[in-house]
Amino acid sequence: MKKLLYISPFWPVKSGISEYSESLIWGLEKYFEITILVNGYKLENKKITKHFPIINYESEMVLAGYDVLLYNFGNNPDAHEFMYELMDKYPGYVIMHDVSLFYLTVDYYAKKGILYQKVYEMEGAKGIRYIKDSLKQNPEPNLLLHKDLAANVRMNAEVLRKAKGVFVHSEYAAGQIENVIAKEKICKINLVENKIETELKKDFLKKRFGIKNSEKIIGAAGFIAPSKQNEISCQAVKEYNCTHKEKIHYVMIGEGDYVDSYLDEYIHKTGFLDNEDFYDALSSCDVILNLRYPYNGESSATLIQSMSIGKPCIVTDIGWFSELPNDSIKKVKKDIKAKHLAEIIEGLVMDSQSISRKGCDFVKEQCAAENIAKVVKKFVAKVERW
Repeated sequence: MKKLLYISPFWPVKSGISEYSESLIWGLEKYFEITILVNGYKLENKKITKHFPIINYESEMVLAGYDVLLYNFGNNPDAHEFMYELMDKYPGYVIMHDVSLFYLTVDYYAKKGILYQKVYEMEGAKGIRYIKDSLKQNPEPNLLLHKDLAANVRMNAEVLRKAKGVFVHSEYAAGQIENVIAKEKICKINLVENKIETELKKDFLKKRFGIKNSEKIIGAAGFIAPSKQNEISCQAVKEYNCTHKEKIHYVMIGEGDYVDSYLDEYIHKTGFLDNEDFYDALSSCDVILNLRYPYNGESSATLIQSMSIGKPCIVTDIGWFSELPNDSIKKVKKDIKAKHLAEIIEGLVMDSQSISRKGCDFVKEQCAAENIAKVVKKFVAKVERW
């Protein structure tokens, strides 16, 4: 069996990629002898620590004896910066969880004092112009605070060009990187279903916020930010509650103060939750919102998890989300208005059985870890000519 070094954040690192990896490795172990590489912490999942050898990253470490290195790259500097350093010495295969690596790469090269040199190398004069235009509007020198740059200055070329092969989660993402690397080096794989082994507490949110048993809960999971369209969701819930005797509650399962001004007796936020409470919170919801705009090519493990436990979901019709089967989720336009969103929420609150069933079936059929691992193994074997 070939030896694979699996490089990724795992819990307690706060990332959807941590969740993804804790599921995918169980499929990959059918085809590879796996060692896990993390960056200076102990994994929370004792089942993983007992089963797989784990090593910690060191800047001068020497990696030898592995047939395959598999990196999981996202856009969070805290979770992925050590991989950028390692990838330079030891190229491998990359699971690209975000098309844009703007935040990761800008943070990495700003610390080295060669940021603008690298912007020009990867993005050319066009990338420099985007940054200059943004600085004219906002003189803040820290580019990480220029939130609109990530979509146009993606800074992913170095990782892509060093990779022996790249796995993406959508045809959209594949199309976005074909101008950087050859099409034959790209392979699409689905997100992984995370099988929950404990019994879910479906009254978790009702107990936490004192919500009546007769009242419905609309949930949204993840960091609370403009790109998640939490504001339009708050407005839609208020619109709904103004015209209905039976009220609904909107619970943001995550942290962030972007829409704190909207919090009231029907609009709530949980703050960060650990894994167990997070899944209990998801299971407490009657409908899940997973809206995205502006969009940077990402997918959503939380959406897959919500579908797997039979939750009807509303998503923005864009990128990866557009590629999901139309009968498994409800898709809305990126510029949807609060009144229209309220009407769609009402429809799912009234009748969601079909969409819930189709969503659950899709995940079980297309997102099993064993099936995805099989695609990974087949692609790697083709590139390596095993």
